[in-house]
Amino acid sequence: MLELMLVALALPERAMPDGTRLRAGDACYTLTREGKPIGQTWQRVRAASEGGVSVWDVIVHQRVGDGRFDMRDHFVLRRSDLRPLAMDSRRNGAEHVRVRYDSAFIETTKAGQVPSRIPAPDAVWDGNLWGLTFAALPLADGGAYELPYYQYDKGLGRFHLKVVGTAEVGGRAAWIVEADAGDGHTVRYQIGKAPADELGTVSPMFGQQLGGDCTALVEP
Repeated sequence: MLELMLVALALPERAMPDGTRLRAGDACYTLTREGKPIGQTWQRVRAASEGGVSVWDVIVHQRVGDGRFDMRDHFVLRRSDLRPLAMDSRRNGAEHVRVRYDSAFIETTKAGQVPSRIPAPDAVWDGNLWGLTFAALPLADGGAYELPYYQYDKGLGRFHLKVVGTAEVGGRAAWIVEADAGDGHTVRYQIGKAPADELGTVSPMFGQQLGGDCTALVEP
């Protein structure tokens, strides 16, 4: 009986993100490779309305190598649970992909290609938005979680998450969350406890930490 209880405790929880944990605002991060700065990420979270639905309008704009690589992702997410309504991405200023979500289908349009449609699962989150999605989960000591996602190149998959500790990041209490997208490659996210937000990431090669100059990326 004890063994069964221990196995049950180790099983991941299918937790629902709570978008009300998040707050509006913007943040600037410095991207690093082997500890050396290589670029910036600017992130904005803004409250809006889409077809009468309260949403978070999120922009994540990343620039590396003095603009040699420039990626701007835009998400429209239900404010209640972060389930996506739309996502679009631009690479070096040109449209790269658009994704539209509804209760029946997920439609993906890549630049220069015929749109594709797949049946939508009961619940799915956007696989390009990691940190904010994880911040909206009910994280707790020792917690393990699974979250289904759709990513326009990979298709349907699952995030696998574990809370592996706590730390102080920039004077704030943070959860340390080990995350992978089902491929075994893990990234450690630093997720602020109160308020819930993304403070940084750590991986064997690359990292991202709050701070830096995002003046060139800021939008009205």
